[in-house]
Amino acid sequence: MSLKESVKAYAYRLGADLVGFGSIERCAHAPPMMSPQGIYPGAKSVVVMALHHPDACIERGGERHPQDIGPYSVQYLMNSRLDEMAYRLSTFLEKQGYGAIPIASSNIWRYNEYKDLKAVFAPDLSHIYMAVVAGLADVGYSGLAITPEYGARNRFITVITDAEIAPDPLIPPGAVCDRCMLCRKHCPSAALSKEIHGEKVLKIESYEYRFPNKNLWRCAWGEHFDLDLDLPIPDQVTEQVIVGEIRKHGRRSGEMGQCLKFCVPKKIRSFDRGYSRTPMRKLPISLDEGNESRATSDRLLAEAHAKGAEYVVVSPAEELKGKGIDVEAQLPGAKSVVTLAATLRPVDGNKESARTDGAFRFGAGYLVDSLCYDLTRAFEGLGFRSVMTIGGGENDPGRLAAKKVVEGLPALAGRIVVTNSVITRKRLTPRVPDFGFVSSRPPHPGDRRSLTRALGEFARSLGADLVGVAPTARIEGIATQIRPHFDGRRSFAARDRSAPFTRWEPEISVETRVLRVPADYLPGARSVLVFGLRYHREVLRHATRPPAEAVGPYAFQTYVTKWLGWIIGAQLAGKLEEFGFRAVITPDLMNTASWTANPRGPQDDAGANRFAAVAAGLGRMTWNGRVATPEFGIRQRFIAIVTDADLEPTPVAAVESLCERCDRPCVAACPSHALLGSGITYSCGSAEQRMGEVDLPRCDWAKRYALLAAEGFGFLGSAVSETPGDQVTAEELGAALKKLDPIKKYRPVTAEPCVLKCPYANGE
Repeated sequence: MSLKESVKAYAYRLGADLVGFGSIERCAHAPPMMSPQGIYPGAKSVVVMALHHPDACIERGGERHPQDIGPYSVQYLMNSRLDEMAYRLSTFLEKQGYGAIPIASSNIWRYNEYKDLKAVFAPDLSHIYMAVVAGLADVGYSGLAITPEYGARNRFITVITDAEIAPDPLIPPGAVCDRCMLCRKHCPSAALSKEIHGEKVLKIESYEYRFPNKNLWRCAWGEHFDLDLDLPIPDQVTEQVIVGEIRKHGRRSGEMGQCLKFCVPKKIRSFDRGYSRTPMRKLPISLDEGNESRATSDRLLAEAHAKGAEYVVVSPAEELKGKGIDVEAQLPGAKSVVTLAATLRPVDGNKESARTDGAFRFGAGYLVDSLCYDLTRAFEGLGFRSVMTIGGGENDPGRLAAKKVVEGLPALAGRIVVTNSVITRKRLTPRVPDFGFVSSRPPHPGDRRSLTRALGEFARSLGADLVGVAPTARIEGIATQIRPHFDGRRSFAARDRSAPFTRWEPEISVETRVLRVPADYLPGARSVLVFGLRYHREVLRHATRPPAEAVGPYAFQTYVTKWLGWIIGAQLAGKLEEFGFRAVITPDLMNTASWTANPRGPQDDAGANRFAAVAAGLGRMTWNGRVATPEFGIRQRFIAIVTDADLEPTPVAAVESLCERCDRPCVAACPSHALLGSGITYSCGSAEQRMGEVDLPRCDWAKRYALLAAEGFGFLGSAVSETPGDQVTAEELGAALKKLDPIKKYRPVTAEPCVLKCPYANGE
């Protein structure tokens, strides 16, 4: 099979609805700072994948008001799913020997012009433009990428690679968009009719794709800044106007973009005004339920089980209506509701239960939501409109249905339960929860080698790159040695009391570090299973470097590896419970790491679970406090699972450290001078480990609070670069935070220069 076909096959296995390929030559007219060749100078191709918004989620979302989005909330899950797909496809390419840089799905922008880049709201790379480059889409009048199959009902993700892959044919300009102008007519902020400054022209080979050069601040009034669309919108909308209106009126909620809602290509456009004011997409398939095989639906539900849903329950819509839940209010003609659930028994005596249970809820929640999304698309693919929601309110029919299905079930009492539902017009055979199953038995009971091998293989099948095991005694031994350096250390936690897009109102408290050991999470713990997820090589080689100076790809690696780590961790914890053991996911077992500022919220830094990884034989400590592995250097994130299973330990190897003959560029690179000259020495097995000591408040100043531009936020245009004093105080931190831009502060980005400058990060 050719590389192109193997990449395409893998992308479809990941769940892509469309896959396309474009050459770097097609990007010749792109600004260097917003181009694939600017981000990755050695790039030769882009791979673009698309996910389709389920039609009913668009047709029923935003029906009452654009800011009452309802099932359009599926877009939040789609963004995360696209991120996962880009990360996994980049790993696939790396394993084939190619370089790859995945680009985040959304939420990393240069809000203002930056150096030579004369654009606002500029992402590192426009997925809309790349979809056109890859032959998947035309550009509509709205400026959205519209495909022949789905119109604007797509979201895209891009992977840049140095693999040379034959490009797909371009779709000529105007081949999909017929200028029906429904997007213009229904835009509630008038962004397609007011403040239009000529045309934008996207030049690709001999084609020119033309669309209005709209004022993006006006376009973002409701969709990005959540301002009430019922307010009078000024004739001129600027950044200053946005900030002023938020200060006066506050925020209402996010908007469902009406340009997307009303865009359906002419040949697949139809209407049913009693169902939706939106054009409907003609579905290519209509299944005759009277003649279908029972395997048609059964296979889909069995697949949900196989991919991690612990329970799959089917309820007739009529039955739920009798219980006071009218799912027809969300989807007229609904026949069935499919509820998926994943659960875990919490651990008594867990001193970090809020954090560890949160990790499970996130991982299991993403898994359940993602499986619901797959079912929603699968039912639609058979010709039956279906909806789901993400994080719906108390009165959301899908969430109410899920709650009604699981509440009061004795088998779930006292467990952490994560659920979601799909509402569909497909009539399905009812299914009740099956609590009579027999838990899986460990392979060869009593043989810890077989059990350890089975868990390692399962972790790798889920995407883990590295897997090791530490007996709890090793970690307790490390804790005894390093406790004086960490236990009781203080840092500052700053909470912003203000709303997004307004000035910081800091509330500063003191955090006192408490060193943790496995028994703090699980009394009776015997082993710690540690797995690692790679950071992609070319991301660290090129992050923040000219010509693009892009910091976003590094921030993406930071959050996507944590998310995937928790998703894999939730499934591993479930597998251990199936085998009859207890398990707890720990984002940072010994509680020695900190956080980095990120547009997806604060993320555990690259030092998370470092001591657990050393104890599990995966690598050795470096001076900058990261773990260097033979496979990836310091390019990985670790997740640790504490369990009472007796697993076979991984040997701890005495590997030479580059740090002993290095001039330590990590120390020079730290903009806050937080990495001190003094060191921490400890031993694990026969191997001695050394790392530099860190002034935590100074380190947090730069990477947790983004107060030094050189830490990464400056590459997104932040003008704040405040140098901390010799001893950071709460008053000093609060005063500096108030200087952050009210818009930019909502999605900060930092990049850990001590990691980027390390020889271990660049394959040396």
